Amino acid sequence: MASAPDTVQRLYAELDGAVRPAFGGESVRAREYYSRYVGFVTQHLTKEHCRVLDIGCGAGWSTLMMREAGHDAHGLDLYPSDRVEVRAFADIPYTQGDAQHLPFADATFDAAAMYQVLEHVPEPELALREIMRVLRPGGRLVVVGPNLLGAGPNLYWAVRHTLRCLKQGKLWEVRTAEMARHPGGNTMPEAWLNTLLFVKQTLKKLTVESTPVFLMREPDHRPPFHADNDACYFCNPMDLFNWAKATGLAEPIRWWAADRSVARVIWPITGGTWIVLEKA
Repeated sequence: MASAPDTVQRLYAELDGAVRPAFGGESVRAREYYSRYVGFVTQHLTKEHCRVLDIGCGAGWSTLMMREAGHDAHGLDLYPSDRVEVRAFADIPYTQGDAQHLPFADATFDAAAMYQVLEHVPEPELALREIMRVLRPGGRLVVVGPNLLGAGPNLYWAVRHTLRCLKQGKLWEVRTAEMARHPGGNTMPEAWLNTLLFVKQTLKKLTVESTPVFLMREPDHRPPFHADNDACYFCNPMDLFNWAKATGLAEPIRWWAADRSVARVIWPITGGTWIVLEKA
C-alpha cells in the first residue's frame, strides 16, 4: 500500500506543507486547537497522576498540556525531535516511533491517547494491539479523530457539491486528473455515492458486523494536504467499539463526545470519533 510507514514518515518529517498543525510560539492558538482533545483525555483518566503516552503528538502541544494538568505525559510521533515545537521552550519526554511498533515494554503506561492519528495508520488493528500491550491492566486508550463514515457530514457535503453545480449551471461533474482524492469524494456524483455507501457500512457495523472489518483506502499524498486526503483508513467509532468487544482486550467506556448533548444518540452519524477503551 502507498501509505507504508516509511512513506508516511518521510512525508511528515520532510515536507513543510500543512501536513500537521504548526503554531510556532503562538501558545494561545495552539491551546485553543488542542483544548477539546486534551480535556476529553484528562476527563477519562482514572488517577490523579497518570503516565500517559500521547501518540502522534506532532508539535508537542497536547503532550505539554497534559503535563501541565498534572500527568506524566510522554510524546511519540514519526517526527524527528527537532521538529517538535514545544521542545524549544519546554522539556517534554519524546520518542520518535511508529504506533504499530511501540518501542516500550509491556504495561508501561496508565493511558494512551491519539488525536487525528488512527486514520493515517496503515495497519490500525496492529496499532490497537500494540497500545493494549503497553497499557497496564485497567489502563485506558482514548481515540479522538474523524468519523470518515459519518453520514451527517458526508450528506452535508453532497448537498454543498450539488448546490455548487447548480449555481454553475451543471447537472453533473466529472473528475479531473488534478483533483485531490478525499475520503468522501470531491465531485457531486462521488459525494452522493459515498454518502449512500457510508450509510450502508454504518448500518452493517451497527448490526451484523460484530468482528470489525477495517476499511482501507489509497491515500492521496500530493501536497498541499487538506482534510483527510492522506488518510489510509476510514476511521470510525463503530470499528473500535466492535474490536474491543470481539477481541476481549478492552471494554468500551465511552463512544460519544462528552460536550455535545445529542452525541450519545447520534454518535454513529456524526463527523467525529470520540471513544474510550479500558484494557481488560
